[in-house]
Amino acid sequence: MKRYESKEITQMCKMIAAVGLIVGVSLFLLSFIANAYNKDFFLTIISLGIIGASMFMFGFGTFMGILMETYGNTKTSM
Repeated sequence: MKRYESKEITQMCKMIAAVGLIVGVSLFLLSFIANAYNKDFFLTIISLGIIGASMFMFGFGTFMGILMETYGNTKTSM
């Protein structure tokens, strides 16, 4: 099993979050244009969920990257 470095994990999570954010914002803007289809605000709820999940993924990836970097620094300093 391949071990990932902290910068690779952080970069991967940033890319996933960026794609999710772009999709979420585009759906959010589409929900205002397609208001006849969006009677129950379904597109708005889905888009806000995608944006929230992207923010969570970015935060989790940043946390894991910092955690792995700190663990690597304490392991080499001993």
